[in-house]
Amino acid sequence: MSQLAYIVVYLALAGAMASWIAGAVFYIRTLSAIGSDGENARLKWLAVVAWPFAAGQLKGVAAEHAAKVNKSIVAFLACLLIAVMATAAATNLHRLGK
Repeated sequence: MSQLAYIVVYLALAGAMASWIAGAVFYIRTLSAIGSDGENARLKWLAVVAWPFAAGQLKGVAAEHAAKVNKSIVAFLACLLIAVMATAAATNLHRLGK
């Protein structure tokens, strides 16, 4: 049974890595969609320094990419949570098996 829990750990960590990479790609696309003229320069720096405050102010294509970044963040955190819970289960199941 602990082997199954370890498999879940590895799958969750792979999912966390994939969602982190997807989030990074969409974050770069968001920054490039913002532009760098006038007001957009301020918004671009706000997106770099304080993402949650900038994500609500984006419009157009940048807002679409920002929504994907936010979904990737949620997926990353969910995968990490599953990995931690599966690690705890695998450890306890391994200990009980002895």
